Amino acid sequence: MSITSQAYGKLPSGKEVSLFTLTNANGLRAEIMDYGASLVSLHVPDRDGDLADIVLGKDSLDEYVAGHPCFGSTCGRVAGRIGGGTFKIEGKTHTLETNDGGINNLHGGPEGFHVLLWSAKIIDDFGVAKLVLSLTDPDGHNGFPGTVHCTVTYALLDNDCLEIHYEATTDRTTPFNPTNHSYFNLKGSGNILRHTLQISADSVATVDEHSTLLGRRDPVVAGYNDYRSPIKIGSLKKLEVGNADIHFFLNEGRTKLPKLAATLKEPISGRVMEVLTTEPGVQFYAGLSLSEDAPDSGKGGTIHKPMDALCLETQDYPDSINYPDMGGAILKPGDTFKSTTLFRFSTD
Repeated sequence: MSITSQAYGKLPSGKEVSLFTLTNANGLRAEIMDYGASLVSLHVPDRDGDLADIVLGKDSLDEYVAGHPCFGSTCGRVAGRIGGGTFKIEGKTHTLETNDGGINNLHGGPEGFHVLLWSAKIIDDFGVAKLVLSLTDPDGHNGFPGTVHCTVTYALLDNDCLEIHYEATTDRTTPFNPTNHSYFNLKGSGNILRHTLQISADSVATVDEHSTLLGRRDPVVAGYNDYRSPIKIGSLKKLEVGNADIHFFLNEGRTKLPKLAATLKEPISGRVMEVLTTEPGVQFYAGLSLSEDAPDSGKGGTIHKPMDALCLETQDYPDSINYPDMGGAILKPGDTFKSTTLFRFSTD
């Protein structure tokens, strides 16, 4: 395993951004930038050993800065939606920007973790090269209480796992629920309708027509949003919020060690991606809104259509601060948030 770095450009502020390349013993390669702590590319072999980039992204830093739908980003403080953009802690109401159609706060707001510059260092962790990205998010930023110190650590392991580990502390109680928002296409291009997906979940979070979380969980429905057995995504009659942009409650809940949460397969390439996590849930998003309001361009100028990629965002119930019985996405002083997710690759 090795990690190298290179200059990737400058932000409008003049601050320099770096791109880090992680390579493992089998030739898998991941590129990560410190702007947004974002996964820029991930090259994985197919059954013939040919590498392809299986995540959506941009060709340059300037294109990322111009705006994108969180391609590969670390999202926080809270990935997902906080209903109404408000919550109350210790009797005080906190108001957030409703950057989700004027209704909800989404992914921490317009100045969330995904558009911040993180500090970077490369470490040797008992012979494993790892990239540690650090951020201090000050009290009141984006409307959230408390100063949060957060690290996101990436490693490309020799067992063909991309490991992402999160740690954080705070000096005041605050909502906290980070995730990685990579868009995957195991074929490398085209749509994801021939992918098969399996998720270890008996229940999903209930939402309204605006994707606002309602503080309720319902059993999965066979033929609609039941992925307990492998389902070919394109075989579903309709892909919509209720089955393709929805939070699944994993059956084992939060665990100390990563457990299998989801398995994704693509028949043409033979690529298989298993998602293992300590988190209690996963948001499955089939890219329904890609190019909905304006063209979402990617590498090489490709215009991405809906269902050209999918996300499997490991996380807790996003609106736990308003519905504490539904999850534990709340960080308190004296506690250390720790979470690990693995994307494990193979072929069949």
